[in-house]
Amino acid sequence: MKVNYDFYTGQDTYCDGEVEKDIINYLKEQGEENYQKIFKKDVRWPVFYHITPIRKNIVNWYPFKENSEVLEIGAGMGAITGILCNKAKQVTSVELSKQRASAIQARCQDKENLEIIVGNFNDIKFDKKFDYITLIGVLEYAPVYTNTDNPFHDFLVQIKSLLKEDGKLLIAIENQYGMKYFTGIPEDHTAKVYDGIIGYENKKGIRTFGKKQLKEILGDSGFPNTKFYYPMPDYKLPNVIFSDAYQPNEDRLEKYTPYSFEENKSVAYDEKRAYLDIIKNDQFDFFANSFFVEAGMQEFETEVDLSKQDLIKIDSSMKPFYEKHYQMGKSQEDTSLEKQLLQENQRLKEELYAMANSKSWKLTKPLRDFTNKLKK
Repeated sequence: MKVNYDFYTGQDTYCDGEVEKDIINYLKEQGEENYQKIFKKDVRWPVFYHITPIRKNIVNWYPFKENSEVLEIGAGMGAITGILCNKAKQVTSVELSKQRASAIQARCQDKENLEIIVGNFNDIKFDKKFDYITLIGVLEYAPVYTNTDNPFHDFLVQIKSLLKEDGKLLIAIENQYGMKYFTGIPEDHTAKVYDGIIGYENKKGIRTFGKKQLKEILGDSGFPNTKFYYPMPDYKLPNVIFSDAYQPNEDRLEKYTPYSFEENKSVAYDEKRAYLDIIKNDQFDFFANSFFVEAGMQEFETEVDLSKQDLIKIDSSMKPFYEKHYQMGKSQEDTSLEKQLLQENQRLKEELYAMANSKSWKLTKPLRDFTNKLKK
């Protein structure tokens, strides 16, 4: 592993606060493979988000070609850097924050095919082109780090110049019109309810796009060929991947758990139930919560049998976080069933009480006392 500080300005402009230092210490002392021990010790959401192996699901199903070279832009704390190294011949990871880059070092110290460049991507001079460039949760921030009148277009044009002719740009981003936003969940970046649905209050700030507009932006930037996948419940912590060929249905929707609205609150309606009629009307791609997009200059056909996808599942150490931050409570069907069981239980207790006190039944006093307690 090589770390390049030639383009570092000496200042980290963003972080999740002091918790990042704790995460780095966990990675150094425990290693990411011992996440279960870390989660038993620390239940804070940033710790879970940056360390959970569920993050790897966004790319671990994707068939990277052999001996490929990958440029990872906005590597964060290295949640998917390691798996990119496992799939590619060489990985170059760009991360603006020196502190976060140290997290990548801690979790990828055994990756000899990795170079970490610390600095703003727009300032870095590359001496080669790549087979793949990844923007995992990065494109929406283009206005922050690309100071032009048309930051999304200009950022993508710059990326295009670093791709080989048959190369692919891989984008993971929230859908501006994702179903979760219609349920009342605040927009992921602005924290405002319905902000994306009404077109964003800040027209020049961080934002995401619907499928049609995203395809148009990519096309105008030199990527005429696109293929969309739909990680659910979103690209950050996906537990199932859909595509236009592998569409969700009632059985397949059971494989994912939607987000909750806020801690100790519920969403306006059942997201999973709402999807059923949307799917029947062929509108799933419009309302999917997130996109994973292949974009290229040449035509391509990536064959992926998503019916056999083998993604990292929620284990016992992760479940507390999902119970707190996802809808893992009772569905309406579960509540109805529970009500029926309670009613049946009450009916049986009343029948037992009636038999115990009937003159036609001869019961011992202890049994009669027991049934009288049940009645209470």
